[in-house]
Amino acid sequence: MKKVVKVSIGNIAFTIEEDGYLVLKGYLEELNDHYRAKQNGNEIIEGIEERMSELFIEKAGKDAMVTLPVVKEVIGILGRPDDIDQEADSATGSYSSASAQQSSAPKRVYRDPDHKMIGGVCSGLASYFNIDIAIVRIIFLVLLFFSAIPHLFIPPFVNLHFFGGSFITIVYIILWIAIPEAKTMEQKFAMRGQKPDLSNIQRNVENGMNNMGRNIRSAGRNSAPVLNDFFRVIVKIIAIFFIIFSVSGILMLSFMFLGAEIFKGFIPLDILDYVQLGINSTIWLKISALAFFFLPLIGMLYGGIQMLFDFKKSKFRPGLIIVILWIISGFAAATLSVKAARPYFQQGREVSDVPMLSKSDTIYIKLASATAMPQTKVMMEGDESDMTLFWVDESGADRKFVAFPKVRIVRQSGDEARSLNLRTQAFAYTSGEAMIKAQKNLPAFELTDSLLTIHPDVYNKTNKWDGTNKTIALYIPDSVKVIVQEPVKFAFDANMRIHSGWDWCWGNEDDWNRNHRRNWNWNRGWYHDSDND
Repeated sequence: MKKVVKVSIGNIAFTIEEDGYLVLKGYLEELNDHYRAKQNGNEIIEGIEERMSELFIEKAGKDAMVTLPVVKEVIGILGRPDDIDQEADSATGSYSSASAQQSSAPKRVYRDPDHKMIGGVCSGLASYFNIDIAIVRIIFLVLLFFSAIPHLFIPPFVNLHFFGGSFITIVYIILWIAIPEAKTMEQKFAMRGQKPDLSNIQRNVENGMNNMGRNIRSAGRNSAPVLNDFFRVIVKIIAIFFIIFSVSGILMLSFMFLGAEIFKGFIPLDILDYVQLGINSTIWLKISALAFFFLPLIGMLYGGIQMLFDFKKSKFRPGLIIVILWIISGFAAATLSVKAARPYFQQGREVSDVPMLSKSDTIYIKLASATAMPQTKVMMEGDESDMTLFWVDESGADRKFVAFPKVRIVRQSGDEARSLNLRTQAFAYTSGEAMIKAQKNLPAFELTDSLLTIHPDVYNKTNKWDGTNKTIALYIPDSVKVIVQEPVKFAFDANMRIHSGWDWCWGNEDDWNRNHRRNWNWNRGWYHDSDND
């Protein structure tokens, strides 16, 4: 059985075979003898040990035993200090071009966590293109500022509407998500197109660039503290804007989807339960739709709080999780919406004419229902030519919608024949199915002399509304009066109008009615609003 030794390299504990430890010990002593006397020698050795620990984890695993071949392989990757000195230019002390080529590596784009203000996008791009970080940040701010208010700086004939301030913000967020963060030393060196060997580690420490993630700030920051303070203020302002915007959006969407009521105790999402859809259950459609709208605001709130208070990033990356969930919810909502809309892909119409034999100068209309019209939860529209009526019936155990066909008055000359025109518009997956549905669902009515009785359609969670729209049009002379007798008295007169829209409200319905002081005058059949008296 081979002996092993426990050692700490780069603040990480490793188990190394004894013969491998002896080789490693000699290498570390060689590094100490070479670098301790140099300026920044301690920082160079710390950087080398950090890179060495990364290589040990990469080659042997974090908890595995490091063998002699692994130690030799890592030493070969890092190189020996004597070999580096032999490659140095004795005249200038700089490295030769051949050596620089050997120490170079393909560049890769990473976000720079050591010099970041928000997400490290600008600092990562600056490292990749080898330009000052401040220049990239200024470019982003200028684009954001000029594109947010282009009419002040750009001629009106130049169309930059697509390049709005929100677009620049979205571009930054997309880059934040798409570009990975440089976490290891190897990634941080690849960000600059360098190999993490002894020569580059020494060179970067001597240049004060501190690519290993220590507490030393970059030379650009130290040379321009005022500019960086300005950027910090901008970041805080953006963070506050994110928080305010996201909280406002969450409250608004919560009110629209969950707090507002169409009538009392009936929120907008409940409508889906009374509509015939191509899916059996609407629960996942509701959840995915709510997630699609709420998740971006939640992500913006999280990002704003993190930016404002400089919270330490979680290793679980909540921002990325939110983005992934948002994409999934958007795909799910779109897929379920298309599937739910299958019964409405095609439409069909059916029209039927029924002659009116009565020559009476007054026609009475009765909107007959098995249940009486309530005082509230009614939607009614009426003027000199049209009337629409439906209400919510809660007299039984289940909530029902009572909907009457739309009544339309078409005036014509006295010489033309009187008639009823029955129209139905229906939807289905195919046009043939829609036509058959329209033919089978003409408005139900009874015509007895001068009395027209119209029957409603009743919808509930079992018998759902399928998109069918019905209209009964009366073609009559100008001299004939038309009066609705029940459930509300209304004459189709230019001086008479009724209106009752959706009762969008929150809180107590009595408070709503009291605050708006609205009431019905059933005898005259018009809508009265005391606010306008």
